[in-house]
Amino acid sequence: MASKSKRARLTPARNHRNAFLYWSVIIFLVKVLISINIPTTVIDINKNSVLVKGIWLGSDGEGYIRGFYALSQQGIFSTESILNYWPAGYPIIIFLFSIFGSSWVFFTLSFLQSLIFSLATYFFTIQVYKTRLKNYSYLIFILVLLNPTLSLNSLIIGYESLTASGFLLAMGIIIKDLVEQNEKQFFRNLAASSIIFGIMIFMQPRLIIAGVLINLLWIFIRRGVKAKALLVLFSIFLTLIFPSALIYRNNKSLGLNSISTNLGVTMNIGAGDGATGGYMLEGYGVDCETYGTVVQQDSQRVRCVLSWYLDNPTKSLKLFLNKSLFFWSPWINNGFLGEDTIIGTNSRNPWLKVSPFTKMLTDPQGEIIVNGSIGKLASWVWLLGGFFLMFYGYFLLWREDFFLRLLGNIALIAIGTNWLISLISIGDHRFRIPIMGLSLFLQAIGLKTLLRGGKPAMVDGPALR
Repeated sequence: MASKSKRARLTPARNHRNAFLYWSVIIFLVKVLISINIPTTVIDINKNSVLVKGIWLGSDGEGYIRGFYALSQQGIFSTESILNYWPAGYPIIIFLFSIFGSSWVFFTLSFLQSLIFSLATYFFTIQVYKTRLKNYSYLIFILVLLNPTLSLNSLIIGYESLTASGFLLAMGIIIKDLVEQNEKQFFRNLAASSIIFGIMIFMQPRLIIAGVLINLLWIFIRRGVKAKALLVLFSIFLTLIFPSALIYRNNKSLGLNSISTNLGVTMNIGAGDGATGGYMLEGYGVDCETYGTVVQQDSQRVRCVLSWYLDNPTKSLKLFLNKSLFFWSPWINNGFLGEDTIIGTNSRNPWLKVSPFTKMLTDPQGEIIVNGSIGKLASWVWLLGGFFLMFYGYFLLWREDFFLRLLGNIALIAIGTNWLISLISIGDHRFRIPIMGLSLFLQAIGLKTLLRGGKPAMVDGPALR
């Protein structure tokens, strides 16, 4: 009798896990079929034709392919300039994937990115289901797995999908640890989270603030864990191994002690009297005096731009507002809010290939609707509505127990740090893709509660005190 009772209690949870797993696999297989049917693109790299099969080019796709090609020709210490201008992490990952076959490396990339995204979504949702948020788990799962831009990004050449999956995996590991409270497993869980954040920073250094802060918060609130100071050092050490490896690579190849040398240039695009806050090809920037090595010049530009913001507070606030709009804007037609305000770099978003709104732009009447007052109104409603749902979801978690409040804080750290970094660099909706899984997590909580008339759907479950 006891055995039957136990099985009866476990059956609903097992059914939910199976449902999440089935749909994760189905969406993965659908994306594999899409990948197989993506037309081959021919890219010219140093007068050599490179065939790109099974994947679409991302915003910086040609640059990543150029970096990968240099690595495949010259090895890990290639002197190709783009490998020190941009972080070399993502091209190195492509290079590592080429062990499965150089002729199919890009199909392998889309295959593995799609597999990792499905697994990350499944794992994250299963952990959420174990908490008092179990009634929100289905909606969270659907919004993350089926979000067109987020999900289809696994089929393009770009770091965004892998970093978005990384945030979901790390958050899932933290939830799992906090629910189980297994002291013997904490060290392993912390190591896994630190390595995941390290790999994310390896691809995109701007994520370092979020990675370090999230793990620090987790360590300090974890009850029963001893030697917290040593655990902090251990976590930071594991996380920084990966960006340190990039510094070592750049030093060995070109004598440069830096992860990349594009930060100052990127920040300068979003600053100055002529800047809009978004990506610009001309008419932007602060006149900065630079000298010395490219690393020194990059540091000088960073200080120069930060000084300009401090010296021009009114202009800075206007640019910060614009960058916030750019960061949170919808995807269609550079954000729907108008070409005079939004300049996005995600024009290669696969969702734009099939979106009905994109097709409307090919028709004169449809173009008027999309870019006219109706389209702008729809865009503002979408932007502000999503913004409201995100903070409403966070507010609902804040009102609950310490455990749910912590989950909300972790999500907000990831979202807020990436948003703030965009304020001092470029405002662009492409930069929010890495944190979309966590923003959708909060939005799902806000949306479901709103549809219930403001009545939260939390259940009894584990809570930290």
